[in-house]
Amino acid sequence: MLSFALAVSCITGLLVGLMPALDAPRHAFHSAVRAGGRSIKGESRRWQVAFVGTELALAVVLVACASILGRTLLRVSHLDPGVNINNVLIARVALSPSVLGDPAAARAAWDEVIARTKAEPGVEAAATVDTVPMRAGNNQLPYSTTAALPDPSLLPLALATSVSPGFDAVMGLRLVNGRFLDERDRKGSEPVIVIDDVLAKSAFGTVNAAGKQLWVPNLGAPPVTVVGVVGHVRYWGLASDDRATVRAQLYYPFAQLDDELVRRWSQLMSLVVRTTTPPAGLIEPLRHALRGPANDQVLYVPQTLDVLADNSVARERFLVVLFGVFAGVALLLACLGVYGVLAFLTSRRVPEIAVRLALGATSRQVIGLVLADSARMLAIGVTAGVLFAIGAGRVLTSLIDSVQGIDPAALTATVGLLAVTAFAATWLPARRAGRVDAATALRSD
Repeated sequence: MLSFALAVSCITGLLVGLMPALDAPRHAFHSAVRAGGRSIKGESRRWQVAFVGTELALAVVLVACASILGRTLLRVSHLDPGVNINNVLIARVALSPSVLGDPAAARAAWDEVIARTKAEPGVEAAATVDTVPMRAGNNQLPYSTTAALPDPSLLPLALATSVSPGFDAVMGLRLVNGRFLDERDRKGSEPVIVIDDVLAKSAFGTVNAAGKQLWVPNLGAPPVTVVGVVGHVRYWGLASDDRATVRAQLYYPFAQLDDELVRRWSQLMSLVVRTTTPPAGLIEPLRHALRGPANDQVLYVPQTLDVLADNSVARERFLVVLFGVFAGVALLLACLGVYGVLAFLTSRRVPEIAVRLALGATSRQVIGLVLADSARMLAIGVTAGVLFAIGAGRVLTSLIDSVQGIDPAALTATVGLLAVTAFAATWLPARRAGRVDAATALRSD
């Protein structure tokens, strides 16, 4: 990156110095000297206007992109994640190796982990889960509404999460109808699941799906009964969930998991804890409480749910800052360019302005003349910038989740901001031109 920046800087410096050097031999210097240095070649003037127009166009693009990303970040930050992200601690737990080989012992060990966790001061609720919203890792299972199962590759998919009773209380899930999984859902009892409203509408056309049945081949041959429907959780993150290809969700009890899967699932399970105090303060007490009789159980990789939610929009936040800084710099450079070029052109037109004033032009007309030059530059730059901004918006839409493209209101505000800023940069040269003393200027020329 440093080498690239140095190369671009050197090339830019060479181009900026080379263009006047190449243009210099074309000038009739003796004519310029006789003219008192007051003339400016039309081609050179066009180049200056083109450079300023380019600066203005880039400023429009960058400010427009910054506004798009800022609006996107503001929108996704206020989305309902589907869970209560405050005061939730998430951590993986490595059970004692001595219990992993025995499914019954492993189930009992997880019950003991939850019981010890609930006994800690400051713990409001605790549960276990294999996949956590907005954290890496997921389990996608096919499902069917009929017993006649087609090719599994043709079945729709749902995000499947294995949980223990109390998971809904920890995460603050919104119950739409029915009930959530509880202590009744044990090994040997009727196979049950809870689905979210997205899956309910997709599979049954209604959120009132409690009591209906689904066939989930990976959960066993019999159909599973839907005992409840909960609100959708933005599993893929605040910014990405709307565009995810798999959004439907189902929850099944860890207690009903087949024995041959218990060992593998026990290596994937995490502990989720809702606290009444800041979660970070419970990490060390929980580590001590969950060590086990043989001191060989470990709580590791602690995280909080609010941090996971915040990280899910980290890219959008970074891009807002990045484009905001570049947009500010581009806006400043564009204003300096407008001011510099107009100040230079105005100083070269002092004799012309003096003649106009001597022939009866007013200061207001002279100021209008200078402002008209600025308006032409602004029109060229803004027109090109708007076209490129629309294209940049489409690129952002294709590359970044949740970006909805150019908002006409935001683009209008961007152009208005640039116009006001360019007008402010133009006003000083224009006012200076309107104060030219005709007699003094003609005598000096």
